[in-house]
Amino acid sequence: MNESASAISYSASAVTTMAGLTFNEWVALGGFLIGVATFAVNWWYKHVQTKIMQDKQDQD
Repeated sequence: MNESASAISYSASAVTTMAGLTFNEWVALGGFLIGVATFAVNWWYKHVQTKIMQDKQDQD
C-alpha cells in the first residue's frame, strides 16, 4: 500500500510542477533537452568512429 501511495504522490507532484511551467520555461526545457540529445548523439558517433579506427589499426 505504501508503494502505490508514494507513486501517486510523486506523480501528482510531477503533474503539478509541469502544469505550472510558463511557455518560456517549456521552450528553455526543450532547448536543454535538444542540447543533451545532441551531446549524446555526437558522443555515440565519435565512440563508433574511434572503434572503427582502432579495429582498422589492429588489422594492419
